[in-house]
This record gives sequence, C-alpha cells and structure tokens, in this order.
Amino acid sequence: MNRSANVRSIRSGRSRVLAGILTVAAAALITLEIHARLTPFGMVTYPANGAAMADPRRAVTVEPVGVGSRIAAVELREDNGTVVAAAQELEHFEFTGPLAFGRHYILTTTIERLWSDEKRTEVLEFTTVGIPRLEGPAERTLAPDASLTLVFDQPVGKLEAVGGLKLTVQPEQTRTVFRLEASDYAQGSTYPTQIRWETPGGVPLPPFELRISTPPPVSADVNLRGAENLGTAMPLQITFNEPLAERDKAGRQVRIQTEDGREITGRWGWVGKTRLQFTPLNGWPPSSVIRVSAEPGAFRGVQGGYLEPPLDLSFSTGTDRKIFVYLDTQTMTAVENGQTVRTFKVSTGKPQTPTVTGSFYIYARFPTKTMKSRAKKGEKGHYIVENVPYAQYFYSDYAFHGAWWHNGFGRPASHGCVNMSTQKHNVRWPKAPEDAGWLYQWASLGVPVTVMHSPPSSTSTRIALEEPQRDRPGVRSSPSP
Repeated sequence: MNRSANVRSIRSGRSRVLAGILTVAAAALITLEIHARLTPFGMVTYPANGAAMADPRRAVTVEPVGVGSRIAAVELREDNGTVVAAAQELEHFEFTGPLAFGRHYILTTTIERLWSDEKRTEVLEFTTVGIPRLEGPAERTLAPDASLTLVFDQPVGKLEAVGGLKLTVQPEQTRTVFRLEASDYAQGSTYPTQIRWETPGGVPLPPFELRISTPPPVSADVNLRGAENLGTAMPLQITFNEPLAERDKAGRQVRIQTEDGREITGRWGWVGKTRLQFTPLNGWPPSSVIRVSAEPGAFRGVQGGYLEPPLDLSFSTGTDRKIFVYLDTQTMTAVENGQTVRTFKVSTGKPQTPTVTGSFYIYARFPTKTMKSRAKKGEKGHYIVENVPYAQYFYSDYAFHGAWWHNGFGRPASHGCVNMSTQKHNVRWPKAPEDAGWLYQWASLGVPVTVMHSPPSSTSTRIALEEPQRDRPGVRSSPSP
C-alpha cells in the first residue's frame, strides 16, 4: 500500500513539474510575442522616399530598426534598370557614390529579424538634384556696356565667376537670370572663366567654363596724318573701324589747333557710318602746322570697345593756292597767295558730256592713270585710255590730266575732265607745253578748285592769254577723258 502511494506521489510530482515547464514556456512565448509586437521593426534611409532634390554627393544609407534586425538584401538601381549597388546580409548599408545629377533611383531593401521570424521589403524612389540648363553657347562676348547675362531654366543659388576677367555677379530676384559686369580687361581678348555655382538648397553643382571675349578696340585712320604741303580745302577725315556709340558727340572729343595754339573752327559731319569729317571754316591757314589730338578712350564703338592710344598727329599746309577754270574761254588760272602765277588753255567737256561747275578741291592724285568710262564695252560712250599722265581728281570722276591724244586745247573736247597739254607719251606733238606736269608739281591734295562758266566781272584772276594758240585746226583724236 505504501509503495502504491509512493508511486502516485512521484507521478503527481512529475505532472506538476511538467505543467510548470509548460506554463513557463507558454509565458515565454507570450512574452516574446508581446515584445515582438511592441519592439520596432523597420529601417531608416537616406534619401527619404519621394525625395525630389537629393544631394548626389551624400551617401545612400539604410539602417535597420529593431532588436535583432538586419538587412537581408538591398539593391540600388537607376530607373532604366542599371544596378548601381547590391548586397546581402548586412548590419547596415552605405553607398558613397557619388550619384549622378538629375537621375531617378529605386532603392529596394529587405530586412529580417530571425528570432521573431519577421521579414519586410520596402521599395523607395528618389531623384537627385538636377543641373540647371544654361541658355546659349559657352562662347560669349561682352555687351557694349561690358556686361554678360546668364539665363538658366531653373533657379540657381550661389554663383561666382573665377578667372582672369574681373566680374561682378548680380542675380535677379528669380535667380534664373544673372548679370555679370566686367572691369579692368584688355580689349580684343578672350578670358577662360570658370563658373562655380550651387542649387538654392546649397548643393554644389559641377563647375563649367565660359570663354568670354571682350570687345575689339576702336581704331582710327586719319587721312591727313603726316601730310605735307596740303592745300587749304582738304577736309580732315577720321575713319573708324566700326560705328561709334555716341556719334553726335564725337567731334567734341577732337582738338584741332595750329602749332602756336590757335584753335581752328569748322564744321563736323559724318560721311557714311564710320567716317567723321571736319571742314575748316574758310580753309586751313596756309603755310602752317596743324595738330589734331584726342584723349585715350575719347571714342567708344557700338561693340563697346574704345580708342585706346591717344589721337595725336600733325600735318602741314603749303602756300595759299587756288585753281580757277573758265568754261567760256576754255582757260584755267593758277593763283598763289592772291597772285596769278600761270594761265593755260584747256579742253573741258563737250556739250553732251559737260564739265561739272562749282567749288571743289583736289582729293586724289596719280602720276599715271588708266581711265575708263562707266559705259561697258559695246555701249555708247565706252572708252579705255591707258597712260593718262598727271591725273588730279577734283570731283567724282572729273580730273585735270594731260591729254597726249589731241592738240585742240582752247575748245571743248573731253568727256568732262579738264584736258591739259603734255609732253608725256606725246608722240604726235613732242614739243607741246608741259602744262599738266607743271600743275601737278605746283598743286597738291586739298588745293581749292572753282569751275564756272565765266568769271565775275570784278575778279582779278581772269587774265587774257598772251601766248599764241597752241591748237591746230582740224586736228582731232579719238574720244578722250
């Protein structure tokens, strides 16, 4: 009986132990379940899901959250499917990149917790900050006001220009337009300039380079520079390589005076877009040295360049010489310092091709010239005459010159020019007076020329010819200039 009681007692004890173990196990499982439900399980990432302007320089990271959590698998790829990075069974994930600007990425991560048999997969997407697009080419030229405008398709943060060209940056309120103002630069030069910039959020953007050209300098060619023995009527002409920005003020920048400091007055005007002309009132003073000057930077072109070296030149005039042509008597008179020094018989234009009348000056001279008509070959009035000596043009195509092809001086015989006797190339009349050569040596550029039908009755320049007629009646040549 006692043995049976002992057996029952042992069995009962075992049952109570087993029940206790089962109770403890159940409690532990319940505790684990409760702990698992109350313990966080997930991940923290950078960039965040849906980020639209992620910094591509920063690392992409995944940190598991929760006790016992780890990364089972992670994959970072572009939206075109290109895998950028992938890994498995990590405590944490970090991809230092850098990533590309303006690119869309997909980050797929699976985390797990083994002791709670939990697993979770998350897919997040983000886009890195884009690079604003600059409108226009990388080759730029400064505007006439020494400025340069950069226009972007989206706002830009900080922007600075680095290089040999000193530039001040002024953004507009929208920060899509930036005005760069240059100073202290060499004209006609090109400056490589690096643009360093950021996004409005402070993300540095890849620098880019511009090649900025500065306006070419203004140059000026003066027709009378260094000239000697000029006539009193030759205008001063300053020809610029481009139109000027302030045309109306150009003449005021020039100082014209004699060597002893007397100012010379006259009239300024423009001949075309680039030639500035000064006509002295009552002509240049004879037998004088004239100085022309202007300060550096006095003239600024429409492109923004300016005349860098100062304008400083001089020229000299000869004696007071004048030429008078009288159509009624077919004569010409040379006057120097108010005195007649020579008279000539000439041949001016025929009735159908008359010589122009008015006041002019000799503007071009050639020892020998080939003269051509405006009419083309086969047209009425066409001619070409080579070896025309001592040509001195006083208006358009009208000129004084020697005529070796006829000896009919004293009556109209030309196409409008003033024909004069010459020995040069003169085979038929080798003893003809060298009137054209004398006038060429005596005259010069700028000598005033007056052509009139007949002289005023009070003039002292009309002098009767004292020498015999040099023409031979009936002797004619081919049509002459």
